[in-house]
Amino acid sequence: MSTFVLPDLGEGLQEAELVAWHVAEGDHVVADQPLVSVETEKAVVEVPSPQSGRVARLCAQPGERVKVGAALVSIKTAGGAPEAGKRREVLVGYGPEEEGSKRRRRKRLGKAGAAEEEPEPEPEPAPVAAAPAPATPGRKALATPPVRKLAREMSVDIDSLNGSGPDGRVTREDVMAAAEGGGAPADRETVATVTPLQPVQRRGSAAAGPAEERIPVRSIRRVIAERMVRSYSEIPHVTEWLQVDATELMRLRGDLSNAPEAEGAKISPLAVLVKALIAALRKHPMINSSWDGATNEIILKHVYHIGIATDTERGLLVPVIRDADQLNVFDIAREVARLAGAARDGSISAQELSGSTITITNVGSFGMESGTPIINFPESAILATGAITKRPWVVGDDIAVRSVMTLALSFDHRIIDGAEAGRFLRYLGDLVEKPARLFGVL
Repeated sequence: MSTFVLPDLGEGLQEAELVAWHVAEGDHVVADQPLVSVETEKAVVEVPSPQSGRVARLCAQPGERVKVGAALVSIKTAGGAPEAGKRREVLVGYGPEEEGSKRRRRKRLGKAGAAEEEPEPEPEPAPVAAAPAPATPGRKALATPPVRKLAREMSVDIDSLNGSGPDGRVTREDVMAAAEGGGAPADRETVATVTPLQPVQRRGSAAAGPAEERIPVRSIRRVIAERMVRSYSEIPHVTEWLQVDATELMRLRGDLSNAPEAEGAKISPLAVLVKALIAALRKHPMINSSWDGATNEIILKHVYHIGIATDTERGLLVPVIRDADQLNVFDIAREVARLAGAARDGSISAQELSGSTITITNVGSFGMESGTPIINFPESAILATGAITKRPWVVGDDIAVRSVMTLALSFDHRIIDGAEAGRFLRYLGDLVEKPARLFGVL
């Protein structure tokens, strides 16, 4: 029998929360078959089976936090030894490794995922590799972890659905349609995500129901809470606002959308704002920095990795556009769309969610004029962009209807003084109001 541990998930992650087992004790598995989904502070990933055999014991339950290197599952094989040389190397959650990475992967598994051999009095026959499951009851549906989570929350048996996505993959829309049509209930053990109190009869209501309910704070929501508390308690926040005339920005966005280079890309004001932000950071480099409390040093960043705060079903994630200064507006628009899509469907990698030097949060995407954003620790600033709306605006000595937006900058007052933040915000506002200047400063 071999006991396998939670492997190194990369990016310095030390633990993960077990989301759901895809197998049960007694099941036969084959090498690379998904065993379990775990959620880190970065993403949901599937851990594949390291070998073929029979599942003897599941060492953790959904909802538990498992440390890297802690026991995950015991698998019984013929002779108690894992198969060798019969499968390709797979990194957890990231697909096949390149050939040059196999040696490093084997070395890491020798430390973090090594098998603990136990003597077997009577070895069982080696299981026969299972053929692909037919589309019949009992089959395992193809679906991403967020879609599976949605199905559990809506009491839909996802394995009973015929997916409309590529290769029969079950989509969010399939789950919603099944829920509206009274789909099959999911396993009760995986559905219990809230704990209602005893029903009470409320005054003025004909129906009895819980007065309140408790929702366990887990995974991404817990990490978000911890980071927000750390950011707000360690960083002295100050926020400044600036209203700007975005009429020319919207005109430029329209021109760019009609350009041949825009084929396959949705050009939003955000893509132009990223370019304007980079130009303003170059003129005011202290905004692109962080504070090292251990050494009392300011770390000035000479790269521009722009985080884009993204609302997802799993909570707030911040995908990162790396080396955004090396991309044109069209490339930025495509990268924003790609990263946002990956963040929402759960396929984004840990690397794509780390390393930002400054963050943009577009509160205008849900109709808000502005806000007081909390800095994405350990950065020194975060920019909130509000909704672009038609408003009366003074143009010369006249009143005209213009497209107006509000920029809000929260900054670390240990690093950045109010005057410097004001100069940065004003320069950025000038670029928004006259975006043609970008072609002279970039």
